[in-house]
Amino acid sequence: MTFDQKLDFLLNITKTSNSALAHSIRLDASYISRLRNGRRKMPKDRQIVHGMANYLAHRFTEEYQKKTLIDTLKLMIFPDDSDLLAKELIHWLLYNGLENSLQVGEFLREFPDIHVGQMEYRSSEEYRLPFLDKDISVYYGIKGKQQAAEYFLSEVAAQKTPQTLLLFSDEGTGWMIEDAVFMRRWAELMQLVLAKGNKIKIIHTISRDLDEMLNAINHWMPLYMSGSIEPYFYPKKRDGIFKRTLFIAPETAAVISNSVGNQELVAANVLYRHRDAVKSFADEFLQYLNLCRPLMRIFTEREKEQFYVAMAEFERHQADSLVKTESLSSLTMQESLLAEILSRADIKNSNLIFMHRNRYKGFLKLLQSNRFTEIISLPDIEDVKNGVVKVPMSDIIGVGAVYYTPREFATHLKQILVLLDSYENYYVHLVERPLIEHYFVYVREECGVIVAKTSQPPVVLVMSEGNMVGAFWDFLKNLVEEKAYGAKNKEKTMEVLRNYLTRLTGE
Repeated sequence: MTFDQKLDFLLNITKTSNSALAHSIRLDASYISRLRNGRRKMPKDRQIVHGMANYLAHRFTEEYQKKTLIDTLKLMIFPDDSDLLAKELIHWLLYNGLENSLQVGEFLREFPDIHVGQMEYRSSEEYRLPFLDKDISVYYGIKGKQQAAEYFLSEVAAQKTPQTLLLFSDEGTGWMIEDAVFMRRWAELMQLVLAKGNKIKIIHTISRDLDEMLNAINHWMPLYMSGSIEPYFYPKKRDGIFKRTLFIAPETAAVISNSVGNQELVAANVLYRHRDAVKSFADEFLQYLNLCRPLMRIFTEREKEQFYVAMAEFERHQADSLVKTESLSSLTMQESLLAEILSRADIKNSNLIFMHRNRYKGFLKLLQSNRFTEIISLPDIEDVKNGVVKVPMSDIIGVGAVYYTPREFATHLKQILVLLDSYENYYVHLVERPLIEHYFVYVREECGVIVAKTSQPPVVLVMSEGNMVGAFWDFLKNLVEEKAYGAKNKEKTMEVLRNYLTRLTGE
């Protein structure tokens, strides 16, 4: 939601008029009206937003108002104190979609370069720390947390029987990622643990700022791509005051720490080896896990059939959509063209044709009620003629990279022109090259996002967590100017595509 949409929501749910809010903060009612309808942007003076929030916080008096706000802001409970409620409203109103889109852009710049096994891993004996034959060991501060984590992972790696590790922390991630030497050692130990057949269930903290969250995902991505990690998140807000870390190997050991504020700099990190103690912490984790949802589903070439199912589920949502691929979207390709490309590439998979037929039917149905905007950066014509423009999603669906012939690319582009001419809700926004390549982003507003790394080895993330979906939506939306949805701009886009086709085909 944009600032004007959020303000409009709050005024509607609290039954507050423009004049009443304006009077409370000594502004003109017409200014509030312009903020509310989007003609004016969010005030640069944050005190105005603070004043709005303080006034509106006192107007949530009915139970239905409170429940609606809890659901919208994803609060655990409705704050009894109006000052605390005002702080929640201020944070929500000041959420900066542009800033988040920049953070998503940075994530995508790094995403295509991630590989499994990009480090050299040594034997478990080389990493084995001296075993401390104690039921409880205590380590303090950041260095202590690093030491406890190393003992924990080295002991897990030394076990003969694999197990499922249970990981959660809402303490800061600086202890892990700010020390380059330790970060490498941590990653190598974790890779070693997974190489020995262990699995991981991890609960990520989505209340971190988006930049920290995306960095954490990128750091974990080589391990995600191993297929041995299940990531989750807790969908409600936590108070953020009391923080806790749980690293548990149910058959071996557990590292536990608690802190308030910045106390983690000196907090105790306790390594437990007593079986009953470890079991009690595992039970605590599993109770929390029952309240969580999957943060993302991860698909590699090994899970292409499961990806087909996930894509079908994703596209059942009827919502405005934005998509950015390396070339053209596979969804706009005619069935006959796909069949021709598969035949040329000697790919015998009738399921791909059947799946595409159903996707295309759903796409045309979507266009009856919702916008579908494709962000295209036209490739250099010489690249098309030389056959180096990749067919979208060919890496992802497990058939290997397939490239357009010039005639195939022209046929696909002609179909896009037909769609532009036939469907009011289908739009193309042309962007200059180069944009970040080797990725694919497909968002359905407030429903979900698919992010794919198309460089080798390919990997696909499917996410439905609201903040992540909103951030990727903002990223693509900021590439598309609102004027792109005007009739004149659509005709201009079609003219550019026709000229491009003429240069490509000579017709």
